[in-house]
Amino acid sequence: MYRVQLSRRRNNQLDGQKMLEQPETGVSLEEASRMFLREHRHLAAHTQRFHRENLTSLARILALQGKVILDCRELTASLLKHHYLYYMMDDLHLKPNTINGRIRTVRQLIAFLHQEGYLLRDYGVDVPMVKGDKVIIQAFSEEQVKRLLEQPDKQTFTGLRDYTLMMLLLETGVRISECIGIALRDVHLKEGNIVVCGKGSKHRTVPIQSKMIKVLRTYLAERGAVMSDALFVTIDGTAIQKRSVQEIIGRYGETARIDDVRVSPHTFRHTFAKFYILAGGDIFSLQKILGHSTLDTVRIYVEMFTSDVQQQHSKFSFVEHRLR
Repeated sequence: MYRVQLSRRRNNQLDGQKMLEQPETGVSLEEASRMFLREHRHLAAHTQRFHRENLTSLARILALQGKVILDCRELTASLLKHHYLYYMMDDLHLKPNTINGRIRTVRQLIAFLHQEGYLLRDYGVDVPMVKGDKVIIQAFSEEQVKRLLEQPDKQTFTGLRDYTLMMLLLETGVRISECIGIALRDVHLKEGNIVVCGKGSKHRTVPIQSKMIKVLRTYLAERGAVMSDALFVTIDGTAIQKRSVQEIIGRYGETARIDDVRVSPHTFRHTFAKFYILAGGDIFSLQKILGHSTLDTVRIYVEMFTSDVQQQHSKFSFVEHRLR
C-alpha cells in the first residue's frame, strides 16, 4: 500500500550525534514544540492548528512506545523513521496524506531547532515521505460552471454577492481564506488587479479582466458603505465567514444538481487551474497567480488534466487537421 519516498541522494553528513560535537544545551520535545509554535504564531489560524495537532501526535505516538524526548538531540532521523513514520504506516495504518502532513511539520521542527542552535544540522529531509495511490481531484466542467452561476438570484443583494464571489474564484483561483480576506483597499479596478494575502501572510497581486471588473463594479455599487472594510459582506454589513461561503456554495451545487464533483470553494481553484492550462497558460505564471512557493503542486494540475489536454490536442493538432 505504501512506498517510502526516499531522498534522491544520500546526505554525506553522518547523523549528528555520532561524529560531531553536539550543542551544549538541549530542550525537551515539549518545550521545543512550544518554541516552534510561538515562532510560527504569525501563520493563519488553521495552519497553526495543523502544526499543533501534528506535534501532539508526534509526542503521543513516541510515548506509546515508551519514548519521552527530554532532549531534542535524541530526536534523530533514525528514531523518527522507525518509531514515528513506520509506526504510523504499520501499526496505525494511516493514510499517506495524513502521514505526509505530519512529516512536513516534523521537518519544519527539525529545521527550526537547527536554526536555533539545538541541532548540528537540518536532517529533516532524511525523514522520508510516503507514496500512496494518487487521488484525482476533480474540477468543474464548463457546463457545470454555467449551471452554478445560474443559481444565485442577482435581483437580491446576497445573490449578487454570491455570483460575484464565485466569479472571482473562477477568475483568480484564490483560496477561500484569501477571497474573504480581501478588503476594499485591495481591489484596484483601474489597474485590473487585486492584492490578496496568502499563506505565511505573503501578499501577491492577481490580475482580473474586463468582465470581472464589470461584475465587481456592479456589486460594489450595491454593497455601498458599511462598517466592515471586507469586500464580501453579509446583508448586515459584516464580513462574510469562510463556513458561510462553503455552505452557500454547497447549496448552489445541490440546486444545480451537481453530484459527481465536490462543490466547494477549492474546486473553483482547481477549475481555474484546469482551464488556464487548457487555454495554453504556462506553469510559471500559474504558480505565481496561485501563490505556490514551488512548482510541485502546479505540476500536479498538469498531471490531473492530462486527459483534457489530450482531447484539446486531438481537436487542435496542426498536423492532424492542416496537413494533407
